[in-house]
Amino acid sequence: MASSIELSGSEVFDAPPETVFDTVTDLDKVKSLIPDLVSAEKDADGSLRCVVKPGFSFVRGTLKTTLRVAESNRPSLAVIRVTSAGIGMGMELESRLSISPEPGGKTRMDWKGSVLERKGLIAAVSPGLIRGAAEKTVKDGWDKLRALLGG
Repeated sequence: MASSIELSGSEVFDAPPETVFDTVTDLDKVKSLIPDLVSAEKDADGSLRCVVKPGFSFVRGTLKTTLRVAESNRPSLAVIRVTSAGIGMGMELESRLSISPEPGGKTRMDWKGSVLERKGLIAAVSPGLIRGAAEKTVKDGWDKLRALLGG
């Protein structure tokens, strides 16, 4: 059985909590934060269906990825579920975002990302290799979110 993989941290953004919350739960805006995005379209149920060609050595080809807001309590909590599938592999992830005000009109986001399931070829990849690739991707995503928020 594949061991679990979790990442967590805190970020501070130069925007009020409502703006941060509205941005991270608006999947039309979130798609601009997805690295290696080939295409994306919104489903009638509000999910975002994407094709991603990740630059990871342990994933070849493209991944069909679906993002959905699984839980939402504006402006303090958002849970995003991500399901990805490619040739011979699949993963399910969850991101839990706890949002709170900071002095000076800023927002603190405590986040935790968890790989809930790995199937097929990706299950054989070491958690350390996945964690290393994910850390860079997450850092780039927060930088893109700061730019999108104007800070």
